[in-house]
Amino acid sequence: GGEGDAARFLLVTGPNMGGKSTVLRQACLTVLMAHLGCWVAAEACSLSPVDRIFTRVGANDAIMAGLSTFRVELEETSLILKHATARSLVILDELGRGTATFDGMAIAHGTLRHLALETRCRCLFATHYHALSREFERANPHVALFHMACAVDEGSRAVTFLYRFQPGACNRSHGIHVAKLAGLAPPVLEEAAAASQALEDEVEERRLLESLRQVLRARGDAA
Repeated sequence: GGEGDAARFLLVTGPNMGGKSTVLRQACLTVLMAHLGCWVAAEACSLSPVDRIFTRVGANDAIMAGLSTFRVELEETSLILKHATARSLVILDELGRGTATFDGMAIAHGTLRHLALETRCRCLFATHYHALSREFERANPHVALFHMACAVDEGSRAVTFLYRFQPGACNRSHGIHVAKLAGLAPPVLEEAAAASQALEDEVEERRLLESLRQVLRARGDAA
């Protein structure tokens, strides 16, 4: 995009196997090809110069160096945080998935805010931590929400991937559907679906209680 674009940072959500990683890789390849003067697969291309392309995708360890998959992931992220500039293009795919949920989400949140608000680079940040998108649901000049669209049949839990990159956030990853595609036994799927729903209900209840507390505090301060 051009220098006048409102949001340089795109937070990308969507279902498993929905095409998020493909979009991230495609963006990097398109920018690289455009810089070389090649034909790019787009109806139109308005491009600002990019000094470097940084990628943090996939899962690889370095056993001979004594580095776990998560350590390698963080080493790569550290290089991005140190060297990316406002003219860099950065893609991060599911940062934080190699550790406990809350630790991983906290690392993803800190990285997101640094790149979006401090570095202010051009970035596509794909995640299944849907709570990260709530901070940016209201329009703001730094972060825009996008998702890979899908159609869901709630009765059968069938998910149809539409492979469309659209504005807004997706609040589910539909992992149970992918488990069904992988052939997990129906009893396992039923138990997993029930556990998933119970966890979602618990988290949502806590979120609503915290929102209520904040409202009550604000009213108390105003009084």
